[in-house]
Amino acid sequence: MNLYEAIFVRKSVRKYSMDKIDQNVIDHIMNFADSIPMLFDDIKIKLELVQLADLKHFQSGILTVKAPYYLVLYSTKESGYLINAGNIMEQIVLYITARGLGTCYIANLNLKDKVVEEKEYEQVIAIAFGEGENEVYRQSDKAKRLPVKSIAVFKEEADKNIRAIVSAVRLAPSGMNGQPWRLVVYNNRIHLFSKKSGIIKSIVKETRLIDMGICLAHLLIAAEEMWLEGKAVTLSNISSQNFKKNDYVISVKLS
Repeated sequence: MNLYEAIFVRKSVRKYSMDKIDQNVIDHIMNFADSIPMLFDDIKIKLELVQLADLKHFQSGILTVKAPYYLVLYSTKESGYLINAGNIMEQIVLYITARGLGTCYIANLNLKDKVVEEKEYEQVIAIAFGEGENEVYRQSDKAKRLPVKSIAVFKEEADKNIRAIVSAVRLAPSGMNGQPWRLVVYNNRIHLFSKKSGIIKSIVKETRLIDMGICLAHLLIAAEEMWLEGKAVTLSNISSQNFKKNDYVISVKLS
């Protein structure tokens, strides 16, 4: 199973066996994570693998789950760092899924005993993962997602490759399943927008930018599967405009 195929079967897993994973598998996961390029060159990240056994202050609740392993992403706060974090972590999630393991995004992981030394880094996103107690896969038609017509506007008659890309974007996970992405689709480019929230809180805006990074990961993975080169760019002629219902986030040029 490759990353593209994992998009269509991955689900959030909230119950785990506490058995340890073979160290070779852990090494492969971390090596893959280290190989993922940043969206923007000036962003630096750190990934920390944490085992439940090493956490003295773990607190379970509705926003987190008990799992044998956690992967925490820290980032410097450069422009685009939240989108970058979502993009990187979703690729890791899909890689773990392809290895037959379960994953679940969690709101935050209280690491009182483990703090990244460099003060310029902040914890952005974390996942729980491990052997699931039950099935870790599902059929794509069981995912509760908005229909394509609700998230995408096609400005041209799209070919099968473009429609396949949009279908992959549609299945991206998001905080509280908010699905904030809105797409304006051409055959050689796709513009990504985030639906504006009625709640004006910085935490909501930050979460949505992470969600947009997750969505972008699906788009770029699907483009590669269709033998298309996808390049993420910010277009000033769009970013300078004010839109009533959506905020412009980024564009992907396809060739």
